[in-house]
Amino acid sequence: MYFISELKKIRKENSSNIAIFIDMDGVVADYRFGEGKNIENNVAGTYLNKRPILTAINILKEVNNTFDFDMYILSSCRHDEQVIEKRKWLEKNMPFIDRKHQLFVVSNTFDDRKMLKINKIKELIDKKYDKIVMIDDTHDILFLAIRELGDKVIPYHIITLFD
Repeated sequence: MYFISELKKIRKENSSNIAIFIDMDGVVADYRFGEGKNIENNVAGTYLNKRPILTAINILKEVNNTFDFDMYILSSCRHDEQVIEKRKWLEKNMPFIDRKHQLFVVSNTFDDRKMLKINKIKELIDKKYDKIVMIDDTHDILFLAIRELGDKVIPYHIITLFD
């Protein structure tokens, strides 16, 4: 598996503390075209009923069992109630992600959420991590991470997980 071999290289080159930050929507939970209205209007059950992307989840489970990296979910929401639904979804579909490693930012605009996610990472890496791996489905966030975090971040688009 390509992604696993990439992580082995990262571990070999870095003996320091490493964390993996994983986006949720479009990475481990299906994001259907057009469902933005339900998210925007805070329709109950929108997150609870998302289809898990099992290929990605199974690879991340293997990563969790193989490496000594700290693994985080870092996801954005439009409304506070959506955080509750996402936590329930994670408990059901990714129980190997500890609750204290489930991080959420809440904002009304997509552009604000991008920077809020990066700032959340900055808070943690300044205290604990020398290197982070970031998995997201949005190129803008990955490029922003490179700009803001420099060589501390190793970005991967979700498609990298699939062989």
